[in-house]
Amino acid sequence: MNNYRKIIDEFRLGKDESLLDDFRSIHNGKEGYGESGDKNYQNRKNLILELYENYSVEDKPLIKWLLQEELKGFEFDIPVYTTDLCAFMIYKYMIIEDIYDLYDAKFGAGSDHQGFVDVELIFGLNKDETKTFLKNDDARKELNNEMLATIEWYESNPNAKFKSREEYIVYFETRKAKNIKLDLEDY
Repeated sequence: MNNYRKIIDEFRLGKDESLLDDFRSIHNGKEGYGESGDKNYQNRKNLILELYENYSVEDKPLIKWLLQEELKGFEFDIPVYTTDLCAFMIYKYMIIEDIYDLYDAKFGAGSDHQGFVDVELIFGLNKDETKTFLKNDDARKELNNEMLATIEWYESNPNAKFKSREEYIVYFETRKAKNIKLDLEDY
């Protein structure tokens, strides 16, 4: 068993965040094209790739933690690909409340994420169910209204073709994930 798998398994059992200290997003002072300014990006990338190979609903706390670190790292010019993997892993095992994490993955870290992370993620389990949830959840009314407006804006495009949840999962697992892994070899 490799060290990354060991960390994943140990975190799954105890949710001990001290296991993740070497994966936190920390600026290393580097800047410029092709430079990752995140001291732990390589380590976190490898953990995410290992997790993607074998994950389950029990891994959602770890995936959400990693997603938040990825979103912090956008300020240090890290690639968006690992954010996309984390968002997809949440999506695959999502409950309706996870819609907020998925919205954050697409819109919480700059235009690269907005362009690269697929819109199907913010449609949740089902567009209509998601919109009903957002309309009826009073706890985050302002954010919910923003999310509803975003979904409705995408829906207003008469030429758009959106994948169903099932189609999107197949697409991501058979095509997009392979391309992401190839792209990550450069980083």
